[in-house]
Amino acid sequence: MMTDDKIKESIQIAEEVAKEICTGKTSTSPLAGEWKEELPKLYEELLKQEQLPDEISFHDSINVDEALQQVNKRIVLPPRRFNIHVISSIAASFLLIIGTATLWLWMENREEVVPEWVASVPVAPKTSIIAQNDEPVELAENNLTVKGNQLYGSSLDGKKNISIELKPNNEFNKLSVPAGGTYQLTLEDGTVVRMNAASELVFPTHFKKHVRQVELKGEGYFQVEPNPERSFLVLLGTLNVQVTGTTFNIKAYEQEKNICITLLEGSVNVREGQKVLASLSPGEEFTYRKTDGEYNVTPANISVTTGWTEDKFIFNNETIGTIMTELSRWYNVEICVSDDIRNLRYSGILSRKQPLTEILNILHLTNELDFKYYKDRKIDAIEKRID
Repeated sequence: MMTDDKIKESIQIAEEVAKEICTGKTSTSPLAGEWKEELPKLYEELLKQEQLPDEISFHDSINVDEALQQVNKRIVLPPRRFNIHVISSIAASFLLIIGTATLWLWMENREEVVPEWVASVPVAPKTSIIAQNDEPVELAENNLTVKGNQLYGSSLDGKKNISIELKPNNEFNKLSVPAGGTYQLTLEDGTVVRMNAASELVFPTHFKKHVRQVELKGEGYFQVEPNPERSFLVLLGTLNVQVTGTTFNIKAYEQEKNICITLLEGSVNVREGQKVLASLSPGEEFTYRKTDGEYNVTPANISVTTGWTEDKFIFNNETIGTIMTELSRWYNVEICVSDDIRNLRYSGILSRKQPLTEILNILHLTNELDFKYYKDRKIDAIEKRID
């Protein structure tokens, strides 16, 4: 991972090269010079009129420092790119930063010919719950609490309280979060569950006397209320996670090959039936391969795992196939990735609140990826052809 000093160095190089491109004045920075020497073809592409048409010629009237401040606002931390074939000390680290700075400068004065659903800011769809009458009920609020036999919250405008009748006693309710949404639910024991997009949680109105049990499909961030006398179980198909009071993240989407359990605080036992496969300590991650049951425990990258809880995409040397899966799930689109680019790797930190088109344009500027848009929210990610 990048150190703080490396990140600061990345920003400095990004600023120098972006200023040089926009003002036409050669930078005197040794680091910027080294970057250009290591990536001459990329630098030439950024300077080409056909690559950056007349939109960049308005640099005489633009305040570059203010523009760069806007870039920093749009992207929380400067992303970096890793080439799967060549990872050099500077060249590969800053490509996405330069792409982001340049992108902002010329996107402001141009109109993208892309569908509206790609260019618009994502709007979270409604979450639903199947409760008392077995009919789905749409929820306007994204933060509800179980009290008694009711689910309590408030309307989006905060002007009125809402309540939903849950199933009685130990019967189970199902909360479904669609693609593009997140949801926070406080269970009757005080445990807080934050659910990511395209996830389901099955939970009882009241927990049994000796055990607290829920079932998860998708991804959830759990802050379990401590109770040594009643363990807390999360069912994940053939696996289950047993805790008494702790904080952890589970990623268990049905369509993905692995189940990942990351522990932040406390301790957990990962079990297959009654057999304990692993006991985790804080900062460890358990990965289970569903195809053959193989598993391992490794040091966790907590910021990458929990970035979604802060409305961020955080990628650390991830394949483009994995990145497109995350984007598809959040923006509720179908992205088909061609085999010749599936294993390209990238790293970066991006806001989940920005339009999809901004993220795809940043990736486009790496000169390796291109995108084709179709009806019905479908996108092809293909290798970029440079003539």
